[in-house]
Amino acid sequence: MQADKFYLVVLLLFALLFSQTEALSSLESSTGPPSPAGDVQTKKTKSVSIINIDEQVDAGLYYFLKRAVEEALEEKPDVIIFKVNTFGGELHSAFEIVELILSISQATTYAYVHQKAISAGALISLASNNIVMENGTTIGDCAPITQTQEGIKVVGEKIQSPLRAKFRALAEKNGYPSLLSQAMVTMEMEVIAAYPKSGATNKADYYTARQWEGLSKEEKSIYSSHKIVVEKGELLTMTDKEAYEYGFSQGSFSSLDDFIESRSWRVISEHETNWSEDLVRTLGKFAPILMLIGFGCLYMELKTPGFGVFGIVGIVILSIVFGSKYLVGLADYTELLLLVVGSILFLIEIFVFPGTLFFGVTGVFFIIVSLILSMQGFNIPDPKFPWEMQTLLNNIALTLGMALLALIVPFLGIKYIVPHMPRNMRVIPDTTLKNAKVTTVESELRPGMEGVSKTWLRPYGKAVFDGKLYEVQAVSNFIEAGRKVEVVSVAGNKGTVKEVGA
Repeated sequence: MQADKFYLVVLLLFALLFSQTEALSSLESSTGPPSPAGDVQTKKTKSVSIINIDEQVDAGLYYFLKRAVEEALEEKPDVIIFKVNTFGGELHSAFEIVELILSISQATTYAYVHQKAISAGALISLASNNIVMENGTTIGDCAPITQTQEGIKVVGEKIQSPLRAKFRALAEKNGYPSLLSQAMVTMEMEVIAAYPKSGATNKADYYTARQWEGLSKEEKSIYSSHKIVVEKGELLTMTDKEAYEYGFSQGSFSSLDDFIESRSWRVISEHETNWSEDLVRTLGKFAPILMLIGFGCLYMELKTPGFGVFGIVGIVILSIVFGSKYLVGLADYTELLLLVVGSILFLIEIFVFPGTLFFGVTGVFFIIVSLILSMQGFNIPDPKFPWEMQTLLNNIALTLGMALLALIVPFLGIKYIVPHMPRNMRVIPDTTLKNAKVTTVESELRPGMEGVSKTWLRPYGKAVFDGKLYEVQAVSNFIEAGRKVEVVSVAGNKGTVKEVGA
């Protein structure tokens, strides 16, 4: 009996020992090193997409960036770097680019200032989560300007105020000094940097001059020193070193590759404009000259019989101007419809009702309206963005100015240049130019007199009666040169004629 108890105790001890061994083994497997497959937990290398922001800020740049951002996000990068090098440009396009950058939530955004980020370039840079600058580069000076009769001038507070508010909002969102950001826009702001006595960093607090003067002695006593960083009457423009000191830039690097290498990142793509986008942006720069040529050709077409090379060239050139805006998204179906209607009315003037001028002038009016609207990203100016009204006025002045010059230049050319050109180079025949001076003696021109049209009457032109040249007007339609005509009526020094036998 005692032996049985002894064996029972031994068995219980072995069972207890076995259970402890299993528990220790289980503990080791749960707390010990991972299996070989998960041995090394390496830090993920961040992937980077680079997008270039170069030259002038305009609608063409915005639509390139829109495409580039969409393509970059498809690659799922951790970081998108905007490589900035611009003096600025259109304010409306800059705001669209800012909203595009702010909409990126799938990746961290960086603005790398390659050479300069001035005016709209500074606004775009502040829209990014972080700013990095190349050695020797600058950023700032975003005062909105406009062209006036007295030259380039800074626009008033009405436009500065919403722009300053945008700088302030971007600074607060991305952690940049708000007052200094606003000092890029407004010259009336004098900003003071005050450096606290205590603290691990030498980071400054910023005040306007009025705010600094309003501080008590106790409030100022926490600072060891202060200095004016933006004088009144100046706009803030920073070097890369100053941008780092003031808390805008994360540092200066010799190149973008140097910056990326310092972070051990991996570039997966770089996006640049393609040839078609470059072509469209180039055409946009020459739009005023092209409009001048196009309107000039339409004017010459109205002054010559039939439909020929002037009409074709004019419509083609104005269509190219319109198309360059349409391809970058400025022009939409409204502008396209106006252009088509205007062209149809112009052709009706040429082929259906020649000489009435109503259809031709109306058609040119519709073409002008379509071109004005195609030069801006809006149809009706938004009161929240007062610069849109200024943009509209500038576009109206530009388009109407080119149309007016298109009337003056051909007239001066016909009068002073064409007569001195070699015969084989003249577009207008000698019969139109010869004896261009008109003798107008009203008493010598009577209804019923017959003569010969010296030039085309469309409906105005010249005709010879009794060996003298008179300025006349055709009753309807065109009358070719060399046709026999009869005076129907006389008003002042002009006679109205019809073709004999017509």
